[in-house]
Amino acid sequence: MSPLLKIVLYLLTVLAAAVLLSPPFYWLFEWLDDAKIFTAFHDFPFHRYFTRIAQVSALVLIWPLIRWLNIRSLRELGLTQNPRFWRDLAVGFGIAFGMMLILGSVYFGAEVYRLQPKIGWSKLLNIGLSAVVVGTIEEFLFRGVILGLAIKALGRVSGLWLSAIIFAGMHFLRPGRGATEVVTWLTGFSQLFSFVNAAPAWPLLLAGFASLLVAGLILGVATLRTHSLALAIGIHAAWVFGQQSLGAIGKYRVKPEEAYLPWVGPNLVSGAVPTGLVPLAALTLTGFAVFLYLKYVPRSTLAEVRA
Repeated sequence: MSPLLKIVLYLLTVLAAAVLLSPPFYWLFEWLDDAKIFTAFHDFPFHRYFTRIAQVSALVLIWPLIRWLNIRSLRELGLTQNPRFWRDLAVGFGIAFGMMLILGSVYFGAEVYRLQPKIGWSKLLNIGLSAVVVGTIEEFLFRGVILGLAIKALGRVSGLWLSAIIFAGMHFLRPGRGATEVVTWLTGFSQLFSFVNAAPAWPLLLAGFASLLVAGLILGVATLRTHSLALAIGIHAAWVFGQQSLGAIGKYRVKPEEAYLPWVGPNLVSGAVPTGLVPLAALTLTGFAVFLYLKYVPRSTLAEVRA
């Protein structure tokens, strides 16, 4: 069985786990909430159970996938020990978050966003933790596993583009957010059909896909050049932290939402995907800054990494 087919089966297994497990977990936590035993998930909609179970399943099953692919070492995926791990991590975060600050300033200055009347500063800690977890998991999956396998199968350039396309496309596989009145064993299956209905209109879909494609290429190049996930994790975590923090302290105020396109559009996929030429330009500048950093990394360092 080819490695790419095994990855497809892995993704289908993750979806199957979400379909089959989300109803019983929904009933369990509803019962715990009604009994006042555990109320942290009070009023959680069904689609959030579906999404969380899919994320946990993807994390739990990643190790069996690696073993199934007969990968015994990260070197087989093009990853080696990085002697500058923490520096790459910090520089990646600094570059990406610095550009996010500039973009946010432009948004507020142009009144694309306005400050929330009540800012939940306490949310920033949770957002920071989420950024670290999401950045680490997604980089290991997309740049560690998928990019490594794609390059082994197709070569560096084609593998890089394929992994970036998969990265962009997967972000739009989100269930719809409509209220679910009655949850049955079949409700998980209905979430699969809501993927299509939840997709945005094509101008926003195209703009969001372009942003994610550029982001995937930046992260892929960062990984290929350093043979490590540190730089990519730092960049990715900064993007997640910046986007979610923007949603915590500000509110998109343009009505209708597409009025400023192609320059600026609303964020898609839970506020995680910027749309429009302005954020795309910010991503491009981020990529250029990453390129300059990689260009001026001492050659001896890169030689150590490749060794």
